[in-house]
Amino acid sequence: MKDINFFSYYQGKNQEKKDEKIYFYIAYGILTLVILTTIIINSVKIFTLNSQIKNYTEKLNASDMQEKLKEADEVNGQIETLSKYENKLADVAGSVEKNDIVTDDLLNDICGAIPSDISFKNFKIEGYDVTISGVSHSRAAIGEFEHNLKNLSKIKSVQVGTIGKSNTVGEDYSFEMTCVLKEAK
Repeated sequence: MKDINFFSYYQGKNQEKKDEKIYFYIAYGILTLVILTTIIINSVKIFTLNSQIKNYTEKLNASDMQEKLKEADEVNGQIETLSKYENKLADVAGSVEKNDIVTDDLLNDICGAIPSDISFKNFKIEGYDVTISGVSHSRAAIGEFEHNLKNLSKIKSVQVGTIGKSNTVGEDYSFEMTCVLKEAK
């Protein structure tokens, strides 16, 4: 005959509760193990980093390193001072370039004012004075050159000093003129 167990229902429930508790304890154990492992790994890393910091601090506080650090600070101070001087010198150089009297533009303007009959013997610049000595086939070309120079914006005044017959064969005239340049601003 077959036995009927009326309490089997309750026994199955207890078994399920026991299984739940086992799963809970296993999960709790794994989680605890993960946390402990993380704590141990982080503690080891912190310990090694602290020892490295201590070593670096000792090296930085060594007397030879302090001397090098002091020397580096002095060099950085000198570099900073030199940089300031360089900036000021660059400003001065820029001002000098702006105030440069004789420029390529001025020389190109003078070259553009030369008539075809004129040849230069001498071209001298002293301060704001430009002295030009040359030879021409006609007096009109010398007058035209003087007129062209007076029309240049960078020239304040033009004066022809001498015009005379050249010692060469033919009807050539030698001349000398002085130009005064305007001051650059």
